[in-house]
Amino acid sequence: FPRYHIGESLLPSLLPILDVLGVRERIERHGFVRKEGAFYGWGGQEWQLGFDAQGRPAAYSFQVVRSQFDHLLLQHARTQGVCVREETTARSIVFENGRATAASWTGAGGDGVTGFRHVIDASGRAGVLAARQLWTRRFHDVFRNVATWGYWGGTNPLPGTPEGAIGVFSLPDHGWSWPIP
Repeated sequence: FPRYHIGESLLPSLLPILDVLGVRERIERHGFVRKEGAFYGWGGQEWQLGFDAQGRPAAYSFQVVRSQFDHLLLQHARTQGVCVREETTARSIVFENGRATAASWTGAGGDGVTGFRHVIDASGRAGVLAARQLWTRRFHDVFRNVATWGYWGGTNPLPGTPEGAIGVFSLPDHGWSWPIP
């Protein structure tokens, strides 16, 4: 850590979770782009969405650089007593009586097994549980497509849109774009 991942446009519903984890203040101080809504241009119509509407979990969220955001979360987890293993690969989940009870792993210092009461498969595309052990991963045909991305500098926000707003635009011939400041 930090490790590269494409940026992330967080939703306001994440802020209460950051509060529960006790890391929101640290994220706030880091200086990520504050996002107060979204702007849409779709099928010839334009509209915007502000996050400050009544009943929303927060009036804003953030556009984050994933490597920095993930590193902040990892550092916070360490301060909370989490045993963090970097440069380690989860190999399999051990089941006893139909219940996941441990993970086997390989790291720079060798192999090991760590027991647990709860498991979250955060292995991403590797899918340690879903793709390699439980065989429950299913792909929906609508998502079998291609995406490209890039970074631009020296740009200005769209005038009259919420601060830090994402833009979502339909393109001719079934495409769309999603610029994120």
